[in-house]
Amino acid sequence: MEDPIVSTIRYAQADSEALITEKAYILNYPTPPGIPKSNFNIDFFPRIKIRNLRTANLDWDENGVAIAKLPGCMPKEDFDDEEKIEKFYLPDVHNCIRDTLGAEEVCIFDYMVRKRDAAFPYQAKTKDNAPQPALSAHIGNAWKPLAGPLRDYPMAYCDAKTLDPDTDLLTVDEVFPTVANEVYQVLYNPNHKWYYIPDQLHTELAIFAGYDSRKGQSLSVPHCSFDLGDKSSGGPRQSIEVRAFVFYGNK
Repeated sequence: MEDPIVSTIRYAQADSEALITEKAYILNYPTPPGIPKSNFNIDFFPRIKIRNLRTANLDWDENGVAIAKLPGCMPKEDFDDEEKIEKFYLPDVHNCIRDTLGAEEVCIFDYMVRKRDAAFPYQAKTKDNAPQPALSAHIGNAWKPLAGPLRDYPMAYCDAKTLDPDTDLLTVDEVFPTVANEVYQVLYNPNHKWYYIPDQLHTELAIFAGYDSRKGQSLSVPHCSFDLGDKSSGGPRQSIEVRAFVFYGNK
């Protein structure tokens, strides 16, 4: 059995006194003096083992993550064209998710192309800088790099079977100038098991559960990017993430 990668993952911490009386929040806009941009901390947890997803033999219904092969894929430069994404890429992802999960229907409702700034994870956020798939773990759907093999900040996925939704999730209001979202930040639990796809290709799609109404929040997969250290190579990662509703009929 091959050795896992050992890296650092950032987790939220729920030990702030402010959380006794306030809901956790992150303000993604300039704040006046005396108004903190967040009322909780996110900290580094080193020496997290991240195993090979290809050889892990995980099951979607139990673990919430799967690898799928796209029939083909657009060249990287075409992902700057929304019309091409919606005409060519999204139908392939739709079919791939449906066939891999055995779903009756799939409804894609959102996607985002991300291009990692060379300074990530330390760059400042601007209106032209879409939020990265953060080093702190959060919840998602379907992801791939625009070019491969990927050796720059790959994605790691937490086995849903090792997540305790009653103790491991912090509900957070993420507030922007014109909209607010409710998201989850993940709290450290030594029972978490993390996996990644080594040298992920641009034709490989990682499909992972965000929420499954058949099982409640027990099938939610935190995911995050992580540093490969001296195994890193290539330019800054570019990727696309797609979110979809998946319907199973009578399952």
